Amino acid sequence: MHPVNFMRLILCVILFSTISIGLKAQQDPQFTHNMFNHAFVNPGSYGMYDGITVTGIFHEQWVGFKDDENIKQAPETILLTADSPLRFLHGGIGVGIAQDKEAYTKNSLVKLGYAYHLNMGNAKLGIGLNANFNNKFLNKDKLKAVSPDDPVLTAITDKGVMISDMSAGIYMQKPRYYIGFSSTQLFETPAKGTGTASAYYTNRRHYYLTGGHDFLLPAFQGYVFTPSVFLKSDGNTFQADVNMMARYNNKIWGGLTYRITDAVALMVGMVYKDIEIGYSYDIPTSRIAATGTHEIMVRYRFKLEKDKTRSGYRNTRYL
Repeated sequence: MHPVNFMRLILCVILFSTISIGLKAQQDPQFTHNMFNHAFVNPGSYGMYDGITVTGIFHEQWVGFKDDENIKQAPETILLTADSPLRFLHGGIGVGIAQDKEAYTKNSLVKLGYAYHLNMGNAKLGIGLNANFNNKFLNKDKLKAVSPDDPVLTAITDKGVMISDMSAGIYMQKPRYYIGFSSTQLFETPAKGTGTASAYYTNRRHYYLTGGHDFLLPAFQGYVFTPSVFLKSDGNTFQADVNMMARYNNKIWGGLTYRITDAVALMVGMVYKDIEIGYSYDIPTSRIAATGTHEIMVRYRFKLEKDKTRSGYRNTRYL
């Protein structure tokens, strides 16, 4: 894709996101380091690098958010993903584990999947599919009904349920840019507990569109500038992150993200050998009565040796 066409795509996504209304979080957990987190939302990205990539993210949203009894209720998410190329399968595999806490609910999610790779010139296209297993847990003991003897609330005996679903995605990567589209919770699987009066859960299908491009400017030797976008929707509400990141000698980076009508995030990071460490702080721009959001990202890449092949090299001494 030509850089001009790529930038047109980015502008279209930004415009579409800006005119959309209702930008609050959906069921899937929210992250700021989206450009490091393709494996969680897009199985097509599995195995795109020549190594085993392990990424961990800790996200604590709206620090200081409490209920009327001064009890902490801020959303908190822990995520771990790993993916690796498998040449004999012409693709890559991946796994993701996440735990998402929000008020009186807790979701534990496991993803397992595979991506098939196609070489397209100097680009690589991944087409991926994974299975999702989501355990949703409700701590009903902390719920406060208008009436303490509410028959519906007191009759709930189950607290959790397991929901199975699937995700699919396509992801294309070239030396200077990436673009991907994916959908999670494809079947919108409903589930109900086993008690006489049970909590009822319904997954909502989510859609993700993301892209980024590296730019080298002669006036800034050693720097790489990467604008990127991350668009998320469940069909009713939309959320868009627009980011600009600058790397220096691939050792340190800094960035700024604008999450439309929600927050502005400052990002910093560094690379030490094969380890990347990043930190972000979100400053809310909405009316949420809380301070900012902290997020820490750590990524490690285990390098794999490439297959050795015979070459047709000739030395004039041996002709």
